[in-house]
Amino acid sequence: MQKQFRFLLTAVTMTLVCAAPLVADQLLGVVQEVDVAGKKIIVKPKGKGAENVTVTVTDSTIFETAKGKEIKKSPLEKLKKGVVVDVTHEKATASKIVLKGNPNAKKKGEGKAKAAND
Repeated sequence: MQKQFRFLLTAVTMTLVCAAPLVADQLLGVVQEVDVAGKKIIVKPKGKGAENVTVTVTDSTIFETAKGKEIKKSPLEKLKKGVVVDVTHEKATASKIVLKGNPNAKKKGEGKAKAAND
């Protein structure tokens, strides 16, 4: 009987441990506003009719580049309006923010090529 109870307890514990990461929500969108002092960002989710989401950033929030490199020095201050982000959050508190890039940014050499053609 004790073996069955231990097995059941182990199975329940493993289920909870494995399911914990599934609780977090994903938000893919474009940064609309950055409030460094308030440690919040406003993100417009991709898709038609989606409403802006205010996400709280904590000291334990991980910031990464699209290539997976962690941004450690003042990451919130570097975040600007228009940047595409992938936010992992729970109840609108971010645990991880991946900066995917700025769709409006000029690619290297694009400005020079245009100026040369003018």
